[in-house]
Amino acid sequence: MRDLVARVMDSRLADLLARWRQGGMDEDDPAARFAGHADHLLVIEAEDGANRYAHYGKAFADCFGNDLTGQVIHLLPPDILPADRRFMLEFEYGFVRRSGRPLWRSYTALFGRDLPQTWQRLVLPAGKGRLVVGAYPVADYAPDDDGAALLRLVIDRVPVVLGDDGGVEDMALSLGAFCDTSRHAAELEELASRDSLTGVANRRHFEHLAGLELDHARRMGRSFALLALDIDHFKRINDTWGHAAGDEALKAFTNACRVGLREYDILGRVGGEEFAVALPNTGLDGARVIAERLRAAVAELLVHPAKGQFFDLTVSIGVAQLRETDTNVASLLQRADQALYRAKHGGRNRVVTQE
Repeated sequence: MRDLVARVMDSRLADLLARWRQGGMDEDDPAARFAGHADHLLVIEAEDGANRYAHYGKAFADCFGNDLTGQVIHLLPPDILPADRRFMLEFEYGFVRRSGRPLWRSYTALFGRDLPQTWQRLVLPAGKGRLVVGAYPVADYAPDDDGAALLRLVIDRVPVVLGDDGGVEDMALSLGAFCDTSRHAAELEELASRDSLTGVANRRHFEHLAGLELDHARRMGRSFALLALDIDHFKRINDTWGHAAGDEALKAFTNACRVGLREYDILGRVGGEEFAVALPNTGLDGARVIAERLRAAVAELLVHPAKGQFFDLTVSIGVAQLRETDTNVASLLQRADQALYRAKHGGRNRVVTQE
């Protein structure tokens, strides 16, 4: 989780957090300690149960057209601080004072401009009832993996508490309380269950869906099979043509698999170049037919990366069938992996069934 936070957090806020972690805030002047962040810094002081801006960075004044140094937050006019944002700020400041923990989130607003901007915001306790707030605009970014995409969406909806280990310790609000539309909840569910590159189920979601089908097969006395697939020599693709070409190969591979599978089959990415397919109502012979169809479809692919020549793909596949002793997907997947291992060592680009 620490590495995930490091990838998502704006580097300038990461520097602010590192300086805060040096300790000694009770004795320091926050504006002096974080002088390098002065334009993007707020210093908040408690005053008669209210919060007053003791320092108001130039970046905020530029966005709102006002220098609010010395102003009490809940007395600001609505055109400067609407009620919903005033509530969130009061919540953040009270939470950090009570918990003594850093609070991190992002938010998107107009900030007095024609187009909305997204900023990341970090609230830090600074001793003597003071708070330090750093905020920086962040560029639009495409998710680089499932975890980063999910964390970016979470901090846009819910303030998160940072732990001493550099990771996310908790959420300061319940996700349900802050997902104000069903669309936000759906986005979170989608990111939590799908592989961002290929669009197929990620490992957790695949095991969940396959587990439901396995339980159904056991209750109803029906057949069930599972395929383990691994793209041959995938590291060579990355080393020769680069990771962008590897991404194109993964997308081409999953598209070929989708065409070759039935509507109710379940395809998931369970590793870097490793995939699995759950086959409901399918015995060993039927599973081998489907596996051979996928193998042949992949062998016909030609991938053309943005840089480099066309290259082809092959896949090795292991097949396993549900047994009476199988109570979960893990045991079935283990046998399919063993068969896959034999396919690899037997020359690759082939299908091998369980022993």
